[in-house]
Amino acid sequence: MKDKNKKISFISLGCSKNQVDLEYLMGSIRDEGYEITHVPEDSDAIVVNTCGFIEPAVAEAIDNILEMSRRKQKDAKLIVTGCMSERYKLELLKEMPEIDFFTGVGELDKVIGFLNGTGERPKNYGTSRLIANTPYFAYLKISEGCNNKCSYCAIPGIRGQLVSRPAEDILAEAENLVKQGIKEIIIISQDNTKYGTDLYGRKEIVPLLKKIENIEGDFSVRVMYMNPDGVDDELIETICSSHKILSYFDIPVQHYSAKMLKAMKRKSDPEMIDRVFTAIRRKDPDSFLRTTMIVGFPGETDADFDELVAFLKKHKPDFAGFFPYYREKGTSAYNLGMPAGKREVNRRIKVLQKLQKENTNTRLKSMRKDDIIAYVEGESEESEFILQGRAVFQAPEIDGRTYIIGGLADRGFGPYRCRIKRIVYPDIYCEITDNIW
Repeated sequence: MKDKNKKISFISLGCSKNQVDLEYLMGSIRDEGYEITHVPEDSDAIVVNTCGFIEPAVAEAIDNILEMSRRKQKDAKLIVTGCMSERYKLELLKEMPEIDFFTGVGELDKVIGFLNGTGERPKNYGTSRLIANTPYFAYLKISEGCNNKCSYCAIPGIRGQLVSRPAEDILAEAENLVKQGIKEIIIISQDNTKYGTDLYGRKEIVPLLKKIENIEGDFSVRVMYMNPDGVDDELIETICSSHKILSYFDIPVQHYSAKMLKAMKRKSDPEMIDRVFTAIRRKDPDSFLRTTMIVGFPGETDADFDELVAFLKKHKPDFAGFFPYYREKGTSAYNLGMPAGKREVNRRIKVLQKLQKENTNTRLKSMRKDDIIAYVEGESEESEFILQGRAVFQAPEIDGRTYIIGGLADRGFGPYRCRIKRIVYPDIYCEITDNIW
């Protein structure tokens, strides 16, 4: 493929961290002179960036690879990158001859060498990035890998130990994003609270956030992925008192039973979780709290499950996700045996979802008389006569959508002031009342 008058298409799977990796690859491919297309059938090469975290993600990746193999032009190349190809290198070599080239995490730049036929990596790789989502927000990855070693998690085996980016590099990228017109910067990593512990010998997330906040421009900052053991009073104060950092806390508790937390090798316990959630609500009662929980971990009894129910009733998170435990080879929890039965796990998740629906709806109903701030992303999937977007208290993909059913969206993405007119869990229907900035 030495002829650079070629079209390349991309399939992005998995988490936001994976998406950022692909965005750097897309930027470099564009800078190398290739044309990027959204039509796989019209491509000379298709890049599938995979997730390999849990069994369903691997299945989704394989399905996409096989589908692209069927849809691609006869001579088009099929390239696979990301977590699944990092985790299952030998298996891909043996079992998927459909793949023309693959590379794992941290080596996506090898794709450039394959495309141009030289095998050489571009010297300036990582200096250019093409945002793949609606371009009013962008993810900013501050570190790679993780040192937490939770017993159920395969991430350290895929992405390695914690490697923090130098603060000056992060700030330079943040400044560049703001200059490009980004209105919301979303801070991501495997655990943002541990940022800097490897590089500086101490947690540096608070100083980093303060430096990002001082960047000139009209933008907001959202911090995702904050494990409870790293959320201290200084971090809570920094987020809640900031004029740019959204008072939004994404705190995965994973469980609330002391026995289960210990088996999961989490660094938190119920008392710590209580302290963190209570401190946030006390500091800013209007803050939004999101969490996640794993259901059906080996040894989870009815009593342990009741602890999860108690947590939802006690702390009433605004948003929550519930995931069945998957037994993954290479994790220490694999040796704990099989999880709870699938039928029982599904029953437990439905109980939690019902409770959480009440929590979310109660919070949303309390906001109906107030102005909220939202962005407009374009026509909704429901109707061309309805616009859809996202309120600032909704993180992308996970907290529901905002639908615009009234008012004029005359400033592109926004942001706009809106009023909630209807709630259809987990979504809201709003009317624009004014624009901002």
